[in-house]
Amino acid sequence: MYQNLLELPDISIIIVNYKGWKRLKQCLDSLKLIKDNRFSHEGIIIDNLSNDGQIEVFIKLYPAFTFIVNSGNLGFASGCNLGAANSQGSFLLFLNPDTIISADALFNLLKEVRNRKEFSVISCGQVNEDGSMERLHRVFLSVFTATGWLRALNRLIHRHKEKLFYQTGDYLYPDWVSGSVIMISRESFNGLCGWDEDFWMYYEDVDLCRRAKQRNGEIVILKNTTIEHNHGGSSRINLQTSALTKTEVNISRHIFISKHERGWRAVFIHSILILDNMVLGLPVAIAGTLFFFIRRLNLKSRVYFKLANYYLESIHSQTWLSKRSVNYNRKIILTH
Repeated sequence: MYQNLLELPDISIIIVNYKGWKRLKQCLDSLKLIKDNRFSHEGIIIDNLSNDGQIEVFIKLYPAFTFIVNSGNLGFASGCNLGAANSQGSFLLFLNPDTIISADALFNLLKEVRNRKEFSVISCGQVNEDGSMERLHRVFLSVFTATGWLRALNRLIHRHKEKLFYQTGDYLYPDWVSGSVIMISRESFNGLCGWDEDFWMYYEDVDLCRRAKQRNGEIVILKNTTIEHNHGGSSRINLQTSALTKTEVNISRHIFISKHERGWRAVFIHSILILDNMVLGLPVAIAGTLFFFIRRLNLKSRVYFKLANYYLESIHSQTWLSKRSVNYNRKIILTH
């Protein structure tokens, strides 16, 4: 952590947490060990009102970090924006609580973002706990990538497995990078108006990269730099939480399409998503209702009925936003 209060840190590391204390401890332990004269940094943890008494314990355990409690479980974008508003660094690193990072990885990210043009978003490779690498070739949601069967059809037609992105020995340039590790300059972040709080959870990183690309920024993965990413810190606590997060993935797809597609393309993708969720998903939902004791089927059934309720509410409210979105009530007022 930076010690001279008269100097601002180079990097503000912003971590959004919701009941993921075990993973967060591992992350903060890795950050606490970083003492490097090549850069200075601060750590800001936004707790989305876990309300379980653990934050008091962590404040005592990690006095060098800044802990801020959000006013509710307002989602990833809200937490990131709150962290950025309370940070001082010239460069912002948004980091998941279930990651472990090193000084070299931090320095490589910083060095790269300093040399890239405005609105560039920098990330790196991510290694899972079992040693496998996360997928790097991420494409924007589109007519041909909206569902699994559309992606399969697209591969069959074009006779290749995935879109080929430009890459060199050290860099890969995908459509978007995961919000689990994103480095961006403060100037660029402010120019993009931060994270979009229409999204409660998921696709806010896809949206940020889409907007950055529209401003001629580069989306870059450092192939020679990796961090450890151990999934599931807060999104897989129990069956109810898993159903909620999987539902929100589908909702966020609709929000993304409503923001970035127009005309027949938007209508087509929305329709395909509804068809996939409500029609093709019906047999599995029925099986999950009958065989509720099978966890995987039970989960799919729960997601199905949550989505059915969401679609009905969307007709009434005239918005694709989730009720959990920070901006939901404002959009309701504007559309009525």
